[in-house]
Parts: sequence; C-alpha cells; structure tokens
Amino acid sequence: MSQDSGSNAADDAVHTVIVEVHQHLLHFLIRRLGNQEEAADVLHDFYVKVLTRVDDIRDTQKVRAWMQRVLETTLIDYYRAQSRRRRLEGFYSYRESSIFTDEDDLDAIICICLYKLLPTLKAEYANIIWRADLVGESRESIAAALDITVGHLRVRLHRARQALRKRLEETCRTCPVHGYLDCQCDYSKQVRAGIQQKPNTLT
Repeated sequence: MSQDSGSNAADDAVHTVIVEVHQHLLHFLIRRLGNQEEAADVLHDFYVKVLTRVDDIRDTQKVRAWMQRVLETTLIDYYRAQSRRRRLEGFYSYRESSIFTDEDDLDAIICICLYKLLPTLKAEYANIIWRADLVGESRESIAAALDITVGHLRVRLHRARQALRKRLEETCRTCPVHGYLDCQCDYSKQVRAGIQQKPNTLT
C-alpha cells in the first residue's frame, strides 16, 4: 500500500468517527426532545457554546465534566425558551427538573463522544486527555509517569485540548443541512468569530 493510500484510509477513518459522534449527539437529543428539528437546533447551540468557550476551561477542570455542564445548560435554555413561547410553566418545571435527575444520561453521551474522538488524535494527546480529563488522574501523577514537569504537562494538555477542539470543529461540519461552521447563519458566524478572537487562557 502506498503512503498516500494509507493517509487516505486514515482520513476516511477519522471522518467516519466524527460523523458518528455528530449522529450520536443528534439521536440522543431527538430521543430526549421528541423533535428532530428542535434537536438539531439544540445541538447547534451546544456546538456554539463549546467552540467559543473551550479556552475558558481552567487547567484544574475536566473537559468531560465541563462539556456535560454545557449540554445541560443548553437543554435548560431550550426548555426555558419553550416555556416562554408556550406560556406553560408546568411544562417547563417538569422538564427542567428532569434534566438534573438524568445527569447519568448526559455524562454517558459525552463519554461516548470523547471515547470515539480520542483515538483520532495523536497518541500522546489522546493519552493525556484520557488520564487528565476522563480518568481524573492528578497532574502530579501524570507528570511523574511521563517524566516531565507539571508545567510542561500543562503545556502538553493545552495542546491536546486544542487538538480535541479541532476534532469538534470538524464534527460540526458533518451536519448534512447546515454544515455549521461552513454555513453563513448568525450562529456559525458567532462560532467563527469566537474561535478567531478568543485568547488562549487554558493554561
């Protein structure tokens, strides 16, 4: 097999994964909301928040827990908007309270997506995100195992998270209707502007 063939196969495999991640999230929201169009809108909002705010994650925070919280607040915002629109406070109260009783579901879908995306990153990036953001291993323990300083670890973790964000950006583009970042809607412009203007504050 030629080098180009191997590269194309790897690219195809990555594309397959990012499409699967998008579909997992969308199907999860469809089951939860019961409406495909509304689920797509909520997913769009989720991507906007993740991609424009990912640099706000502090070194001690975990991507997994942070993304779960973003998904949770995106759903809460959706239910509040629905409540105002329909003027049914009972509907909102029930729906919002159900979010907090289903945190395991939110955590599970985020875990599935991260587990699928990690193998598409460089091995050293996947390893550090796995240990720091999913398993929750201490920075000191990881640095000692890798024989690097904690400061060097923070730099490497920052780079790993930036690589993960790139994969999430690519996932956004797989929407067959909007393509998210490739489309010219206000949401997509907001994401692009946020990515270009946001300072790197992760470390």
